[in-house]
Amino acid sequence: MISEKKLISFSNQLIKTISKKTFLNLKNIRFKTKKDFQIDPVTKIDIEMEKLIRKLIKSKFGNHNIIGEELKNEVKSSDFTWVIDPIDGTKNFILNLPMWSNLIGLYFKKTPIFSFANFPILKKTYIGLQKYTFLKHKNKSIKLRSNQKTTPKKMKLAINTLHSLRNNKVNRFILNYKGFFKVTGSDAYNFCSIAEGRLDALIESGLKQVDILPIIKIVESSGAIITNWKGYKNFSEGKVLVAGNKKIHKYLLNKINN
Repeated sequence: MISEKKLISFSNQLIKTISKKTFLNLKNIRFKTKKDFQIDPVTKIDIEMEKLIRKLIKSKFGNHNIIGEELKNEVKSSDFTWVIDPIDGTKNFILNLPMWSNLIGLYFKKTPIFSFANFPILKKTYIGLQKYTFLKHKNKSIKLRSNQKTTPKKMKLAINTLHSLRNNKVNRFILNYKGFFKVTGSDAYNFCSIAEGRLDALIESGLKQVDILPIIKIVESSGAIITNWKGYKNFSEGKVLVAGNKKIHKYLLNKINN
């Protein structure tokens, strides 16, 4: 198994290298096609960022598998697999909103062992290890814990986009919910906010595997829970339910399914 010390050292290298790249500039945005722009925009920077991240992984973990959003998968005979979303929140990036991030996860066989969510504009990096999650910000490292005390009546609830409202049960629940609610458009920052205890629940759909898999350890090692809408770990349909504690998770599962 890879030591936490080595993973933290690699995280620092990622942060330092990404922060120096001059291609993180809105002038360099190029879209594949008009259709891509409307549905799922891919920029030149997405591709360049993934090349950079892959290069760094190969320099330290040359025999590992790599799965990425923009480039071909590199599958070897290793039990270790990296999952990359080079720029999560490309629309936020295009609109000059700061909540876009670099998402990187490491799996041993099918088990997540490391998560990395780096927000270059916010200068915040969330890292999930085997037993704890921490935030690197302003030269400080802060261990995080999701809100274990809040109740369904007091929870702060979010959806990222209106996509989730296409489900009739979710739609009815959200439209009748009387508590604190927000449509955020914050992408991966929602997951990290739950780990930080600032947000208590997220209901989202229409996500890709690379939107979810890299961030699992940040959620779970903070004490929060992440499943699909049925309460299982199968995310193939792109539906996620994230809750800061078991009470909220159980409550929302019941609302979504009954």
